[in-house]
Amino acid sequence: MKKWSWFTAAFIVFALSLLTHIPAQLVVPEQSGKLQLLGVDGSVWHGEIKQVMYSGKPLPVRNLSWTVKPAALLAGNLEADVHEQQAPMNRGLVVVSLWSRQLELQALHWQLPGSSLDPWFRAGVSLQGQFVLDLETLRLPANGPIPRQVKGRLDWQNAALQMDSQIWSIGSPLMQVSGEGDVLNGVVTNSQPMLPGDGSFQCTVKSCRVELSLRPAPGAPQSLSNALLLMGLQQTGDRFSGQLTLPIE
Repeated sequence: MKKWSWFTAAFIVFALSLLTHIPAQLVVPEQSGKLQLLGVDGSVWHGEIKQVMYSGKPLPVRNLSWTVKPAALLAGNLEADVHEQQAPMNRGLVVVSLWSRQLELQALHWQLPGSSLDPWFRAGVSLQGQFVLDLETLRLPANGPIPRQVKGRLDWQNAALQMDSQIWSIGSPLMQVSGEGDVLNGVVTNSQPMLPGDGSFQCTVKSCRVELSLRPAPGAPQSLSNALLLMGLQQTGDRFSGQLTLPIE
């Protein structure tokens, strides 16, 4: 009897050792639809991803590390703390249901430069400044990238637009984001004196439709008004308004 007890204990230790050292490459898929993970390394429990690509283009996140919480397995979930190595403040909690394979991001805080989004929009204007994303939750289905539910806010700090060699400061717009199903909705407010106004947006996986109503300050340069006209906004008195459609590559 004692012999079998030792054998059982040894088997459990051996099995746990195998599980602990399972290479991440055997579990984490390198490609799922248009999403591609490059440089997957480490183990299932503690690993990293060098680069994340979508539709052949790099997402503005690099060198992601994760650490799995074993206790969550008892509830049928795989939970992992994820952070960016070069910017530890960029972090969140990833929760994957082992039954439905639904993926959810919780308490996500991420900062990235505005110019990092330029490759994703076919527009003649470059975004400057810093985006700060805070999401309460973001739920993705197992079969695609379109969110089932999202709620949070996006701050565009020191926001500016660059067209050719000219840069116009437009303040610090705040975007409240929410969505259910296939559509992401949001409202935008900007109380800064240079370009006060408000707007809304609606995004799908293919494009973003933005509605804006802006009133440049009396002292704003004429070149800013020209840029708003070039973007497709219509001028009525001192107010610029209209709808823009930004296709997503």
